Amino acid sequence: FFVTAKFAMSLDGKIATQSGDSKWITGPEARSKVQQMRRECDAVVVGINTVLADDPKLTARDESGTPFARQPLRVLLDSQCRTPTNAKMLREPGATLIACATTASQKQVSALGDSGAEVWSRSANAQGRTDPQALLQELGQRGIVSILVEGGGTVLGSLFDAGLVDKVQAFVAPMIIGGSNAASPVEGDGISRMSDAWHLQRVSIQSIGPDWLITGYPAEGE
Repeated sequence: FFVTAKFAMSLDGKIATQSGDSKWITGPEARSKVQQMRRECDAVVVGINTVLADDPKLTARDESGTPFARQPLRVLLDSQCRTPTNAKMLREPGATLIACATTASQKQVSALGDSGAEVWSRSANAQGRTDPQALLQELGQRGIVSILVEGGGTVLGSLFDAGLVDKVQAFVAPMIIGGSNAASPVEGDGISRMSDAWHLQRVSIQSIGPDWLITGYPAEGE
């Protein structure tokens, strides 16, 4: 499998305000580019916090907003199955896979199954969350090759911590959000020394409307 980490942030590295508002950081041109990315991948991955905050559809749509016939698999990391049964993505064309821990409520697991999702359950990792390596292996066994991870910070942080990111695509909007409690695109454990930071190579910068798209690949050994 090939994992692309995609996120949109302000010039000061925020993905939402301190109140959680995130619509919209980037302009329509960048959002159209995201639709293209979804069309080209096999699976789109997000975390439960993204679903609870934004209730996204996670579909690949044309310029009029109509979903395409072929949709990537929607994958949600939701260790305790907190996904609302009326979440928008469950009413969209295409399949939804919810990855949860074995400690999740069986009542909620059944309710989400009745709502059209497939629930994949595995033992939680040391942090009490779904193990990203185990999930990617499961997706690989299902024939999923290209994976677009759209966040949020907890999911992206876990993938960077585990060294599972093959490509980074970061949209940067020319705005300042501020706020010490405003969310960042990559969380997780992070690093202790600057020498351990992820360095990107083969970096390109593309102007998309008022925003920029920075694309790069982690250097060998990172």
